[in-house]
Amino acid sequence: MNSLWPRMAVIAIGVLLLALAWWGWHQGGLALMQLGMGAC
Repeated sequence: MNSLWPRMAVIAIGVLLLALAWWGWHQGGLALMQLGMGAC
């Protein structure tokens, strides 16, 4: 039972990092699109 926690923690951290990267990529893309529209 104790050996299950580290694996769950690693999976949780991995999912969190993936979600953060995906969210940041979308936010960056939206900011770039707004910049491009403002420059046009």
